[in-house]
Amino acid sequence: HLVEQFIHVRKKFNPESKCTELNLEPNTVTILKSPEFHCNMQKLRSLLMDHKDTKKGKWGVKLVHLVRNPFSMTVANYQYHKSSTEAAMFRNPCSPSPRNLTMTIADLNSPILSENGIMTHEDFDDILSQCSGIYQTRPGLKTSSYQQHLRALAPADGLRLTAANSLNPIALMASDLITFGRVRAMVRAEADNPERKKVRHFDLMTLSLEEALAHPGRTMVDFMDFAFGAQRASAGSEERVAAEYDHPWVHRPIVEDVADAAETEEFARLLRNDPLLGGPLTRVESLLHSVLNEREGGEIEA
Repeated sequence: HLVEQFIHVRKKFNPESKCTELNLEPNTVTILKSPEFHCNMQKLRSLLMDHKDTKKGKWGVKLVHLVRNPFSMTVANYQYHKSSTEAAMFRNPCSPSPRNLTMTIADLNSPILSENGIMTHEDFDDILSQCSGIYQTRPGLKTSSYQQHLRALAPADGLRLTAANSLNPIALMASDLITFGRVRAMVRAEADNPERKKVRHFDLMTLSLEEALAHPGRTMVDFMDFAFGAQRASAGSEERVAAEYDHPWVHRPIVEDVADAAETEEFARLLRNDPLLGGPLTRVESLLHSVLNEREGGEIEA
């Protein structure tokens, strides 16, 4: 019997360690939305692999990391925020800090990302500065909301605001791609220790949202295989699950009507050609592709 656990990642953030504090219990599915994992690798390995009660052993963790192409993420956010009426649309898109945290996105993420040639502190500063140069500075928009800006501005400027607003989830995704690979390498190295009484496992599945949206049935079967292994359902049951998850998508209304393929492609082109955004987003995309293309699930090199 599995129990669901949801962790409020901001309330559980430890400013000293720079990590979201958590305790992964056996037989528990823990849901983490944009956790902050910026502590050293030993601390992160302990958070994921050890139990708070040192008398209790824990011999394995299965982690599913849901990821999205940074260009697709930014374009989808632009299209959504432009049409949504939620109150959250009034948030300043140029904020340098994640919501409810005082530390900046750059201070939290740039050390590991710059070390790996992905994004420097200057990249973060330039993207946010570009946003601040647009937001509430144009005639007729000086008291306008984020959404009103997206509706009034040309797509190139609207995407610059959205890229800044999406900076934290994109940076967190890239940081996690690196750190999860390092933790996996550490746990694997433990298995080579002859004094280790029992081998522990850190199984990692990096799941592309684009793939899940395109092939929901097959993705669910892959997830079941990963999560339950030898205890997974029979082949016939997997086929029924795949058909069940494929059905609503095959016959769903085309929600992407608000943004046809040509428009989406043009917005992505604007981002790629932007002098400040193109380079960092392309490097995040390359990092993501390198992880998704790993056949054996090898770790990211530091």
